[in-house]
Amino acid sequence: MLRRAILAIPMALVWMVLTATLNLEGFLVGFVVALAVLTLVSESKTQLKLNNFPDQLLALLTHIVTLSRDIYLSGVDVAKRVIDPKLPMKQGILAVNTQDEHERDIVAALSAHAITITPGELVLDFDGGKTMFVHCLDVEASARSADAAQTRRLKLFRRILGG
Repeated sequence: MLRRAILAIPMALVWMVLTATLNLEGFLVGFVVALAVLTLVSESKTQLKLNNFPDQLLALLTHIVTLSRDIYLSGVDVAKRVIDPKLPMKQGILAVNTQDEHERDIVAALSAHAITITPGELVLDFDGGKTMFVHCLDVEASARSADAAQTRRLKLFRRILGG
Protein backbone atom coordinates (compact mmCIF):
# COMPACT_ATOMS: atom_id res chain seq x y z
CA MET A 1 0.00 0.00 0.00
CA LEU A 2 2.89 2.35 0.74
CA ARG A 3 4.32 1.76 -2.75
CA ARG A 4 0.95 2.69 -4.29
CA ALA A 5 0.77 5.84 -2.18
CA ILE A 6 4.27 6.88 -3.26
CA LEU A 7 3.46 6.26 -6.94
CA ALA A 8 0.14 8.11 -6.57
CA ILE A 9 1.85 11.38 -5.58
CA PRO A 10 3.39 12.21 -9.00
CA MET A 11 0.23 10.94 -10.68
CA ALA A 12 -1.83 13.33 -8.53
CA LEU A 13 0.48 16.20 -9.49
CA VAL A 14 -0.02 15.37 -13.17
CA TRP A 15 -3.76 15.24 -12.52
CA MET A 16 -3.62 18.73 -11.02
CA VAL A 17 -1.80 20.11 -14.05
CA LEU A 18 -4.10 18.39 -16.57
CA THR A 19 -7.29 19.53 -14.82
CA ALA A 20 -5.92 23.00 -14.00
CA THR A 21 -6.91 22.63 -10.34
CA LEU A 22 -3.77 23.69 -8.54
CA ASN A 23 -5.14 23.42 -5.01
CA LEU A 24 -5.39 20.90 -2.20
CA GLU A 25 -8.76 19.58 -3.37
CA GLY A 26 -7.37 18.94 -6.86
CA PHE A 27 -4.42 17.08 -5.38
CA LEU A 28 -6.67 14.95 -3.16
CA VAL A 29 -8.98 14.03 -6.04
CA GLY A 30 -5.96 13.16 -8.20
CA PHE A 31 -4.45 11.14 -5.37
CA VAL A 32 -7.64 9.12 -4.86
CA VAL A 33 -8.00 8.51 -8.62
CA ALA A 34 -4.33 7.48 -8.84
CA LEU A 35 -4.74 5.07 -5.90
CA ALA A 36 -7.78 3.54 -7.57
CA VAL A 37 -5.92 3.11 -10.87
CA LEU A 38 -2.87 1.65 -9.14
CA THR A 39 -5.08 -0.75 -7.18
CA LEU A 40 -6.77 -1.94 -10.37
CA VAL A 41 -3.43 -2.27 -12.14
CA SER A 42 -1.90 -4.25 -9.29
CA GLU A 43 -4.86 -6.62 -9.24
CA SER A 44 -4.43 -7.31 -12.94
CA LYS A 45 -0.84 -8.46 -12.28
CA THR A 46 0.69 -5.65 -14.30
CA GLN A 47 4.23 -5.19 -13.08
CA LEU A 48 4.65 -1.71 -11.63
CA LYS A 49 8.03 -1.53 -9.97
CA LEU A 50 9.86 1.63 -9.05
CA ASN A 51 12.97 0.55 -10.95
CA ASN A 52 10.86 -0.06 -14.12
CA PHE A 53 8.83 3.12 -13.76
CA PRO A 54 11.15 5.45 -15.76
CA ASP A 55 11.20 3.02 -18.70
CA GLN A 56 7.44 2.53 -18.50
CA LEU A 57 6.88 6.29 -18.40
CA LEU A 58 9.22 6.84 -21.35
CA ALA A 59 7.41 4.13 -23.33
CA LEU A 60 4.05 5.73 -22.51
CA LEU A 61 5.26 9.16 -23.64
CA THR A 62 6.71 7.63 -26.81
CA HIS A 63 3.36 5.96 -27.52
CA ILE A 64 1.45 9.20 -26.95
CA VAL A 65 3.73 11.15 -29.31
CA THR A 66 3.66 8.39 -31.96
CA LEU A 67 -0.11 8.04 -31.73
CA SER A 68 -0.60 11.81 -31.94
CA ARG A 69 1.60 11.95 -35.04
CA ASP A 70 -0.28 9.05 -36.65
CA ILE A 71 -3.66 10.62 -35.89
CA TYR A 72 -2.54 13.94 -37.38
CA LEU A 73 -1.02 12.44 -40.55
CA SER A 74 -3.95 10.08 -41.09
CA GLY A 75 -6.43 12.90 -40.51
CA VAL A 76 -4.70 15.03 -43.15
CA ASP A 77 -4.73 12.08 -45.59
CA VAL A 78 -8.43 11.40 -45.02
CA ALA A 79 -9.25 15.10 -45.39
CA LYS A 80 -7.37 15.20 -48.72
CA ARG A 81 -9.35 12.20 -49.94
CA VAL A 82 -12.63 13.84 -48.95
CA ILE A 83 -11.76 17.17 -50.60
CA ASP A 84 -10.26 15.72 -53.79
CA PRO A 85 -12.39 12.86 -55.14
CA LYS A 86 -9.70 12.10 -57.74
CA LEU A 87 -7.48 10.60 -55.05
CA PRO A 88 -7.80 6.83 -55.08
CA MET A 89 -9.57 5.01 -52.30
CA LYS A 90 -8.60 1.38 -52.47
CA GLN A 91 -10.63 0.15 -49.53
CA GLY A 92 -9.98 -3.27 -48.14
CA ILE A 93 -9.51 -5.40 -45.08
CA LEU A 94 -6.14 -6.45 -43.69
CA ALA A 95 -5.42 -9.32 -41.34
CA VAL A 96 -2.94 -8.13 -38.69
CA ASN A 97 -1.35 -10.39 -36.09
CA THR A 98 -2.16 -9.09 -32.65
CA GLN A 99 0.16 -11.03 -30.41
CA ASP A 100 2.15 -14.16 -29.85
CA GLU A 101 0.77 -17.07 -27.88
CA HIS A 102 2.08 -15.83 -24.52
CA GLU A 103 0.76 -12.29 -24.91
CA ARG A 104 -1.86 -10.83 -22.62
CA ASP A 105 -5.21 -9.81 -24.14
CA ILE A 106 -4.81 -6.24 -22.85
CA VAL A 107 -1.93 -5.69 -25.31
CA ALA A 108 -4.11 -6.68 -28.27
CA ALA A 109 -6.97 -4.51 -27.00
CA LEU A 110 -4.69 -1.47 -26.61
CA SER A 111 -3.29 -2.03 -30.08
CA ALA A 112 -6.79 -2.27 -31.55
CA HIS A 113 -7.71 0.97 -29.80
CA ALA A 114 -4.65 2.74 -31.22
CA ILE A 115 -5.58 1.58 -34.73
CA THR A 116 -9.25 2.46 -34.41
CA ILE A 117 -8.74 6.06 -33.26
CA THR A 118 -6.47 6.68 -36.24
CA PRO A 119 -8.56 8.10 -39.13
CA GLY A 120 -8.81 5.84 -42.16
CA GLU A 121 -8.49 2.53 -40.28
CA LEU A 122 -10.96 0.63 -38.16
CA VAL A 123 -10.62 -2.71 -36.36
CA LEU A 124 -13.63 -4.80 -37.35
CA ASP A 125 -13.11 -8.14 -35.63
CA PHE A 126 -10.73 -10.46 -33.80
CA ASP A 127 -10.14 -14.06 -34.81
CA GLY A 128 -9.28 -16.09 -31.76
CA GLY A 129 -7.36 -13.24 -30.15
CA LYS A 130 -4.37 -13.68 -32.48
CA THR A 131 -5.54 -11.84 -35.60
CA MET A 132 -7.49 -8.64 -36.00
CA PHE A 133 -9.18 -7.56 -39.18
CA VAL A 134 -8.66 -3.90 -40.02
CA HIS A 135 -10.67 -1.97 -42.61
CA CYS A 136 -8.48 0.58 -44.43
CA LEU A 137 -9.31 3.38 -46.84
CA ASP A 138 -6.08 2.67 -48.71
CA VAL A 139 -5.31 -1.00 -48.20
CA GLU A 140 -2.13 -0.93 -50.28
CA ALA A 141 -0.54 1.87 -48.22
CA SER A 142 -1.68 0.30 -44.96
CA ALA A 143 -0.39 -3.14 -45.97
CA ARG A 144 3.10 -1.73 -46.53
CA SER A 145 3.36 -0.45 -42.97
CA ALA A 146 0.91 -2.58 -40.96
CA ASP A 147 3.32 -5.24 -39.69
CA ALA A 148 6.06 -2.77 -38.76
CA ALA A 149 3.58 -0.46 -37.03
CA GLN A 150 2.02 -3.37 -35.13
CA THR A 151 5.45 -4.59 -34.01
CA ARG A 152 6.31 -1.11 -32.71
CA ARG A 153 2.97 -0.81 -30.89
CA LEU A 154 3.27 -4.23 -29.25
CA LYS A 155 6.83 -3.50 -28.14
CA LEU A 156 5.75 -0.20 -26.57
CA PHE A 157 2.72 -1.73 -24.85
CA ARG A 158 4.88 -4.51 -23.40
CA ARG A 159 7.24 -1.87 -21.97
CA ILE A 160 4.37 0.24 -20.67
CA LEU A 161 2.81 -2.75 -18.91
CA GLY A 162 6.14 -3.94 -17.50
CA GLY A 163 6.57 -6.97 -19.73
